[in-house]
Amino acid sequence: MMISRERHLDDTARHRVALVLQTATTEMHSLLADAPDDVREQVGDALIRALDAVEAALKPLLDRRTDAQATTDFGCGT
Repeated sequence: MMISRERHLDDTARHRVALVLQTATTEMHSLLADAPDDVREQVGDALIRALDAVEAALKPLLDRRTDAQATTDFGCGT
């Protein structure tokens, strides 16, 4: 069984990340499959909080890349 959440780090589809929780044993699969919907939703919420941390780590890199591209895309051919 898998629970996943994904996020776009910008306004395009080019910078998208996904976190996936995948069960690694039959027993864990059964535990997660038998969990009530609210528990599975809590797991999804934990993935969202983890995505917040991943985005916070990657966003400065993306912003620098976007800023660098903006300074070279002004039409002078450089």
